[in-house]
Amino acid sequence: MNTLVRDIVPESWPQLLASRGEPPYRGRQLAHWLFARGALDWDAMHNLPRSLRAGLAADFDPAGLSIEERLVAADGTRKFLFRLRDGHTIESVIIPMEHHATFCISSQVGCAMACRFCATARGGLARGLSPGEIVEQVQRLAADLTSAPFPQHGDRGYNVVFMGMGEPLDNFDAVRTGLAIMTSPLGLGLSTRRVQLSTSAPPQGLANLDSLDLPVGLTISIGGADDAARRKVMPVSGRAGVADALAAAERFARRSGRRVTIAWVLIAERTDQLEQARTLARLVANRPFKVNLIPLNELDDDDLAAAASERILAFQRVLVDAGVPAYIRVSGGRDIGAACGQLRRRRASSR
Repeated sequence: MNTLVRDIVPESWPQLLASRGEPPYRGRQLAHWLFARGALDWDAMHNLPRSLRAGLAADFDPAGLSIEERLVAADGTRKFLFRLRDGHTIESVIIPMEHHATFCISSQVGCAMACRFCATARGGLARGLSPGEIVEQVQRLAADLTSAPFPQHGDRGYNVVFMGMGEPLDNFDAVRTGLAIMTSPLGLGLSTRRVQLSTSAPPQGLANLDSLDLPVGLTISIGGADDAARRKVMPVSGRAGVADALAAAERFARRSGRRVTIAWVLIAERTDQLEQARTLARLVANRPFKVNLIPLNELDDDDLAAAASERILAFQRVLVDAGVPAYIRVSGGRDIGAACGQLRRRRASSR
């Protein structure tokens, strides 16, 4: 397969086209078509010479995704199954929030992290996505939102969260390039305030995180208040321990000037005990963190169950009483399998 044209950061195109004997301004025109206009076909770029388009088409593909399925939930959540050029599929979601839309995108085909609560983990890891495949998800969701906006949001734009399929820090080089394209004024022009990475804290990923110089948001899922409890829910051998994960989160928060979110999935009789809440409170109090409590989105082939509402509220109360900002986040789109990996897995099972 050819390289995806969106794998290249927009700032590189003037020099790349100059090396092909074209004036540098053609590179700026091309970047405008790709990122400001969202062109997915060479013929759409009508102010580029036909010979240039033909030459680029021989070396670069203009699109890497096609829509396999689009579902809309009762709450307005939109779930997309995209097919990639090699036949693999990934998922992306548009979530209507109170004041804006949030795009939940994938960073890998599958995932190697084996978290008990995640449907994606059931199929293992196939490969990482390229920067262009990451960015194109955002552009396709943005096009869908433009054609069918949420009336309550006006023109407030969208946020992007890497909370779909895959572990972003396990595909760090591609994710970092994708972030550079998203936040570049010549790319998608997104503020770093609108972008959030979510990680389960693999050790090499945390080392990579220390080198990330973009002040995007960060969410770390720890799964348990001590290492033994964490391994029961997130069992990958060699995963960073709770202390190391929180230390890396604190370093990033200090460097970026942004509070880090600690994600805690509430599973009945696993992670909803109040003793764990008290331990978690001691770990995160007086640090630049907030806690998102996420009731388990149950899988239809697993015996794990979501924590009861009264347990969730009691867990939150322990944290709040200890001075820890704690919020309950309920997943949308349950009627269309909007949680990470569910639609892809159901389609594979039906075949």
